[in-house]
Amino acid sequence: MPADKKYLSSTGQRILKITAGILGGYWVTVLFHNAIGSFLENTDGLIVTSAFTSFFLWSGLLVIAILTKNGWKVWAVYLILIVLFIGIIVLNK
Repeated sequence: MPADKKYLSSTGQRILKITAGILGGYWVTVLFHNAIGSFLENTDGLIVTSAFTSFFLWSGLLVIAILTKNGWKVWAVYLILIVLFIGIIVLNK
């Protein structure tokens, strides 16, 4: 039985959500861990910890992006987070 058309996203929205989840989620994850590392003096444990937590954060951001209705809003939120984390990193140098 085919899915009801009113519950499906358009092709453009699907592409936006997938790219936001994969690329945007990756950059948010990387910059989040770098922002945390900018506060710490000893970053030895951060490398090991981020190896495990980055997968969980990235997969969670991917799922959130896929479940939303509007891909543009997901990209907007992820870009705001990216700029915020870059600002934190720059200010803590």
